[in-house]
Amino acid sequence: MPMHKLATLAYLLYENEVLLLYRNKKMNDFHEGKYVGIGGRLEPGETPLECIIREIKEEAGYEFETSEVDFRGYIYFDEINRKKDSEDLPAFNWLVFIYTAKVTEKRSFTNSEGELQWFLKDKVPYENMWGGDRIFTPKLLETNEIIEGKFLYRNTGISWWTFGRD
Repeated sequence: MPMHKLATLAYLLYENEVLLLYRNKKMNDFHEGKYVGIGGRLEPGETPLECIIREIKEEAGYEFETSEVDFRGYIYFDEINRKKDSEDLPAFNWLVFIYTAKVTEKRSFTNSEGELQWFLKDKVPYENMWGGDRIFTPKLLETNEIIEGKFLYRNTGISWWTFGRD
């Protein structure tokens, strides 16, 4: 039976730019070489909103009040570490709560996971992002809609997905 994990993901916005984390510092990092939003796992007793505020501070150095962070939806990533359809190794299913927050200034910040980089919204390096992120991030950046989706991965690619409220 797959194990379920809860996590958060945030995209910080400054004018027409978005902050992404290029994962290149941790050993054996599942996300190595990918651009991702800021976020991480919920700690025991933590709500998703408390988690994302903590993660933003830890990974990007910005401090927010709960009223300054906007809930934007959730994404379910199914069997994220399974290598083959027939494999019996444990898989992890992630329910990820998505947020955005606006900052009033761009800052540099060093963290242990990777390099933070600002991108114009129309210059996001989608070719270096996970397949699911390539699908939901543009919608997140282009609209104020609440998003929801489900992505089934095999190896590092998507084998099935659904996105939206159609």
